[in-house]
Amino acid sequence: MVNHGSGLEQDSKPGVARVLTDAGYLVFVPLRRGYAGSPGPSRLAEVPAPVGASGHDAQVCARLLAESDDVLAALRFVRAMPEVDPDRVAVMGSSYGGINSLLAAARDGQVRGCVSFAAAAMSWGPVPGLRPFLLQHADAITCPVLLVQAENDFDLAPSEALAARRRAAGGTCERHLFPPFGASAMEAHQIWVHAPQIWTPVVLPFLARSVAGRALEIGQRGNSA
Repeated sequence: MVNHGSGLEQDSKPGVARVLTDAGYLVFVPLRRGYAGSPGPSRLAEVPAPVGASGHDAQVCARLLAESDDVLAALRFVRAMPEVDPDRVAVMGSSYGGINSLLAAARDGQVRGCVSFAAAAMSWGPVPGLRPFLLQHADAITCPVLLVQAENDFDLAPSEALAARRRAAGGTCERHLFPPFGASAMEAHQIWVHAPQIWTPVVLPFLARSVAGRALEIGQRGNSA
């Protein structure tokens, strides 16, 4: 399952999915509540407090849990499909989608692998309440995790902290930093969209080790929670 970021990057999602389908995987891309016309309030509507204001961090975490409910519902939907082996499903995403992939792995013990690109790289500093929230959820992950970033991404601290947390708990966690990519931190942050040729040699072997299975590509519109 591929989880989109807060900006959706709709034009590029098929390219990410194509890399996986060309490798023999089936890919499911759910649209969470409030994105691209999906039913439900938008992320900004549920996080009205400005950055740094009282309540902002709690609103961010609450919204992420709500979006995670959608991902969990999508996983249940996928596993019920006849084309899918329910014991060989992995999650993958970037930025907000990277966070949602980690939350899914923490909240669904059937997930067999988690690939998280640049999770919280734009929010680790501005949203300090997100740090304990993610680290506590990381403690509940039982599947192998791969954390991926380019060296010139906005912030490398989230993947460093998450990797240390998983390893301290005895979990399987790989962290891969690619050389600087692009001309800006934003281009580096979106490496999964812009440069699959760079990350596939790392991600595809990880998936093979973790699940060696398939998921299903269907562009799912709507809140399936």
